[in-house]
Amino acid sequence: MFSQFSLEDWEKYWREVGGGDVIYAHDPRREAIRTLNVRTAGATVIIDKQGRIAFKDQFATTYEELKEAVEKAQ
Repeated sequence: MFSQFSLEDWEKYWREVGGGDVIYAHDPRREAIRTLNVRTAGATVIIDKQGRIAFKDQFATTYEELKEAVEKAQ
């Protein structure tokens, strides 16, 4: 993760907007970033329960778009 915000900040934000259960990860060697071909700090990637990429956005995703994508991935 190369964000300017800590995992704790993201989790707090997610709970404040009514987000459900998610898994947060830290990737100090940036292996996931390379594997998922993430090119921007604002990128969003949602992986479904089968391990497939269900949604990918190279820019900051709005809450509405994010909520819809998470619901579709379930």
